Amino acid sequence: MKIDRFKAQMQTGPQMANRFNVAMFGTGSKNSGLSVKGMKCTSASIPGRGFFTVEDSEYGPKRAIPHKPQYDQFDCEFLLTNDFEERELIELWQGSMNSYQSNGTAGAFHSRFHDDYTGVILVEALSKSDRVNFRCLMTDAYPIQIGVSSLSQESSDILKLSCQFRYRYYHTEFMNSKPDNLITGFMDKHINKFGDKLRGKIEDAIY
Repeated sequence: MKIDRFKAQMQTGPQMANRFNVAMFGTGSKNSGLSVKGMKCTSASIPGRGFFTVEDSEYGPKRAIPHKPQYDQFDCEFLLTNDFEERELIELWQGSMNSYQSNGTAGAFHSRFHDDYTGVILVEALSKSDRVNFRCLMTDAYPIQIGVSSLSQESSDILKLSCQFRYRYYHTEFMNSKPDNLITGFMDKHINKFGDKLRGKIEDAIY
């Protein structure tokens, strides 16, 4: 059995790091029009996951018991066009996360409700023939950091925009072992929250 699996893996070949798609959509009441579908993403991370543990010292030597999952942040980088549309979009998304309220003499930032500003992020790993090999869908996502874009008289490189996102959890789909039902199942579960408009956006990005 192990030999047959090894042979099958050799036939499919390695996954190339430069074959991927990234799509992001705002799903909150303050950012539902935001989409990065047309932006050129040059790098992206498939985030990892670990577990918080609690110590169990009863009945013998101590042992660590997995308690709840901890998800790594999502990192990505975009090419910047000369109208800075990519940075504007991410800043608009960040702007939906809080609001500035003034009383005439002073003011303060106030965080909005979580459902007002979160979104979804979809990362797909592709084969050389553009077949989807793997999907990772991050939910309740939002941008926590816009990186520095450095200008230089000595460089002719295209300017890039790095971003970091947090999210609540992710769903993964391994296309060789499971049917193509990750996105459909997710949208069916949350259709009352996101509605048909988001379903269309995600299906456009995938299909």
